[in-house]
Amino acid sequence: MKTFNVYRHPIQGLEAVKVGFSWPAASAGPIWMLLKQLWGLSGVWVAMYFALSLIETVVDMSEPGGAQALVYLLLVAGYLALGLIPGLKGNKWREKNLARRGFQMLGTVQAETPEAAMSQMASQP
Repeated sequence: MKTFNVYRHPIQGLEAVKVGFSWPAASAGPIWMLLKQLWGLSGVWVAMYFALSLIETVVDMSEPGGAQALVYLLLVAGYLALGLIPGLKGNKWREKNLARRGFQMLGTVQAETPEAAMSQMASQP
């Protein structure tokens, strides 16, 4: 069982957000952000991926040496961070975005899927 926070909007209905690490956010990054309507964060993430790839291209053209190895190490750390941070923070970002869009938190439930969590919350008085 997973823990979900369930939100309700008067027009858009229910949304369930899993508490904890988000594997879809970690693996799909900006695509997941777009699907969850996190427009600004998605743009920032794409820009950071672009910046890292630009740095990588510049470093590839330079002379091999210790500085190049250090930059590659930093690039690996940057790419790992771009994958790990959305997994760690993605669900919290999503909850803040839902609140900003007018969703009200109804409560927290234990369920197997987001749909089951919403169904469970909808059936409560």
